[in-house]
Amino acid sequence: MSAAQSGAEPLPFPAKKAAPAKPASRKKRLILGGVVAAVALAGGGGALVHARGQHVYANDARIASHVVAVSAEAAGKLVELAVDPGDTVRKGQLLARIEPRDAEYALAKIDAQIAAIEAQQAQLRVQQGAVRSRVASQVGVSTAGVSEAEAAYQAQQAEVRAAGSAFQRTRTLFEKGLVAKSRYDEDLARLTAAEQSASRAKAAIAAARAGLGVTRTGAQDAAVLEEQVAVLEAQKQALIADRAKQALDLDRREIRAAFDGVIDQTFVDAGEYVSPGSRLLMYHSTGDLWVDVNVKETEVRKLTLGAPATVKVDAFPGRRFEARVSRIGGAATSQFALLPNPNPSGNFTKVTQRLPVRLELAEADARLRPGMMVEATIDVVH
Repeated sequence: MSAAQSGAEPLPFPAKKAAPAKPASRKKRLILGGVVAAVALAGGGGALVHARGQHVYANDARIASHVVAVSAEAAGKLVELAVDPGDTVRKGQLLARIEPRDAEYALAKIDAQIAAIEAQQAQLRVQQGAVRSRVASQVGVSTAGVSEAEAAYQAQQAEVRAAGSAFQRTRTLFEKGLVAKSRYDEDLARLTAAEQSASRAKAAIAAARAGLGVTRTGAQDAAVLEEQVAVLEAQKQALIADRAKQALDLDRREIRAAFDGVIDQTFVDAGEYVSPGSRLLMYHSTGDLWVDVNVKETEVRKLTLGAPATVKVDAFPGRRFEARVSRIGGAATSQFALLPNPNPSGNFTKVTQRLPVRLELAEADARLRPGMMVEATIDVVH
């Protein structure tokens, strides 16, 4: 019998529990995670693109410097190598010394030859002075003789004129019978004697002048001596040039530092024979360092001279060095390759070329060494 039929109230059914929420499907979770990751990557990628747009970055840059190879300029035995790799040297400091005695002996020989020539020149000048003195004295005597002869001739000329005048008067009187024949003969003889004396005086003038000419030709001896002195002077100048060359050879046997720097490597030892051109050592300047960066050709257009840069050296992590762009290369590095690439097969693979860019460090650091790897970040100037 049912409850309705019995008149009793039916018992209520228990309330149904709410079904728990079903977890999201795996597919939905993956989609949601992908969206979140995409948003994160989009933000980070945007920052990276923004950073690359503001800078030019290179991780294959290197520190560089003027590394000088020192070679011998004279031949001989290397008697001293005064430095070792790693030594710090100052400008003018002795680096190496080549045997100097041969050059010193040659220099002493040249000095002796120059001294001998100077002695010969001194002797010739003494002789030249004596000749000139003698000639001057003789010329004075001969000139006086010429003057005396001319004076005597003038006196004889006066005597001739006086004797001639007296003879003319006597002859006139003799023709008139006023004087004796003896007076006539006497005046004629006097005139004749005066004329002969005048002729002798004139001849004496010619002789005196000839003697003066001969005396003056003695001055040519002094001129000859002067020519000999000039020849010796030319020989002396040639020896002086040889001496300067020999002194330079002697000076080259002491090899000194041209600037402050650090010895990088030595190639010889003391006792070896070296010849001109033999490499002795290499060293670089500690105060003249820079960074060489090979920048992609597609990024060179972003650079300008003076643009600031930051350099991180692999050897000193955490340390940053300030720099600036001081030079932008005018040709790609491939143009300086020892082996050209003519592409004879016709197959071509396009490769981005790189151009050398130099960064000047704002502050020198003695710890930096040429060849060290660095990372360079160059600011783009808009």
